[in-house]
Amino acid sequence: QLLGGVFADTRLVVAPAPRGATAVRVEGPALEGAVLAQADSAAPLAGKFERVYWRAPAATAGAGAAVAAPAATTTAAAANPIDASFDPAKVPPLTIDIADLRLGDARMGSARVRTRPTATGMRLEQIQTRGDKQAIDISGDWSGRGAAARTRLSMNIDSGDTGALLGSFGFGGLVAGGKAKIRFDAGWPGSPAAFALGSLDGGLTLDVRDGRLLEVEPGTGRVIGLLSIAQLPRRLGLDFRDLFSKGFAFNRVGGHIAIGGGSARSDDLVMDGPAATVNIRGATNLRAQSYDQTIEVRPKTGNLLTAVGAIAAGPVGAAIGAAAGTVLQKPLSGIGAKTYRVTGPWKEPKVEVMTREQSRAADAAVRGGAGRTAL
Repeated sequence: QLLGGVFADTRLVVAPAPRGATAVRVEGPALEGAVLAQADSAAPLAGKFERVYWRAPAATAGAGAAVAAPAATTTAAAANPIDASFDPAKVPPLTIDIADLRLGDARMGSARVRTRPTATGMRLEQIQTRGDKQAIDISGDWSGRGAAARTRLSMNIDSGDTGALLGSFGFGGLVAGGKAKIRFDAGWPGSPAAFALGSLDGGLTLDVRDGRLLEVEPGTGRVIGLLSIAQLPRRLGLDFRDLFSKGFAFNRVGGHIAIGGGSARSDDLVMDGPAATVNIRGATNLRAQSYDQTIEVRPKTGNLLTAVGAIAAGPVGAAIGAAAGTVLQKPLSGIGAKTYRVTGPWKEPKVEVMTREQSRAADAAVRGGAGRTAL
């Protein structure tokens, strides 16, 4: 067991080594490598693995498991007896190298793990993965045990193909291409395995360039926002289904999302594309799975008809936020900037066109509440 992972059909060989050390060799389809444990419990536990294919038990398998039930805010320590009895402060320093790491269906490439014990738990000095077009660096702390356990992590993601990265974690078909730099800082109750959207406290900063938001099929879009981009024109009384098969091409998607108290909020999320700029403000309730957002679309030419989707948080891994949208590029005159209000549940949100007076009032509310929502 590694943080709840399952490694079936694995052969374990334990043998004495010089100077009182113990050598452990594991061989199986999902786990192969060796670990050397020194007689001195304070000495590093060194390991080298050809492969580690981590997969959760069948009942919770899938990269989107934590997203599928964001209302679960109880700590894993309360539900998982392993967490309740496990003391991270007793783990010796770890020095582990992995040639081929996989998390579920996500191929992470090579990995390095370096930790050291602290007075209250474990310091994650370096968790690093390097794969094809993807680089992830994580550091942080895991402290306490049982109900007092808490995890705090900082993660930097540098991706040369954002669509492929999301697809490897079970969110394929949402974004095509895109080069991303993402910073995620968050804490939550319990061990690192207790990650759950509804219990996070922190923030995410993203900068994604040169990609395309795809048309989302019903059933896959609860994390992105509207269940299907194709539904938005229908909700606004429009019918342009012949025009948006290619989705929303963007030059940049960027901004900051603050997460806390079961809510994800952004006041500066921007999608800038060749045809329009989309500004998104407001919150997503991660526990109630509902929206309260304002979306402003500014065409870059006066003859482009536009429509947009909504923001919602989800994990990059676990728990990141994103926006779904479409720009319809058939020339039509007389259509300018529009502001939309998106409210209600993820599954059936209500989309309304706002008047100028309503837009000004929403802007004033955002400016007045910015200081209260910043983390």
